[in-house]
Amino acid sequence: MHRSLFSATTATVALLAGLAYAQTTTPSPDQTPPQTSGQSEPPAAPDATGAEQPDGAAASTPQDFATMVAQSDMFEIESSRIALEKAQEDGVRAFAQQMVDDHTASSEAMKQAAEADGVNDVPTSLDAEHQQMMSQLQDASADQFDNAYMQMQLQAHQQAVTLFSGYTEQQGALADFADTALPKLQEHLEHAQQLTQ
Repeated sequence: MHRSLFSATTATVALLAGLAYAQTTTPSPDQTPPQTSGQSEPPAAPDATGAEQPDGAAASTPQDFATMVAQSDMFEIESSRIALEKAQEDGVRAFAQQMVDDHTASSEAMKQAAEADGVNDVPTSLDAEHQQMMSQLQDASADQFDNAYMQMQLQAHQQAVTLFSGYTEQQGALADFADTALPKLQEHLEHAQQLTQ
């Protein structure tokens, strides 16, 4: 990744990361998921090495977890399809294809686990915050796109690793799914860190 692109999109990415964090940590009206660190403000955007990892949302019920994972997977797939069209660098396009493939498979496995845990209300469309992030990617100029996309991917995978790690401590089919899927998410995070250096 060209370092000159990094500074050009830092402010945009920080704003989008804050929106994504705010969305994933919004409690449902009837319950408040626990915060992992008690922070109420969105974390700072990670630096290019990805060393600073934000706290992710915690899911206290199967419905919470399924909803968060569905939104995450849909965003990964749809944003990566945009990247397959707009990305300039071969490595970014290869990463995007892997995200489409892996998160499509993950989404199907999650839906089966959700059904086994009695969760039938899994979102099928992106929420407003993720839609706004998609619009930002669509509108990004050619010289800014790769860095903006990869920074979003870095942030999303940091949050996903935290979410899945926490949910492996629960019981049921979704907890088993989280345990099985976590190593692949950690690989994605490491790959995203490499591409943003």
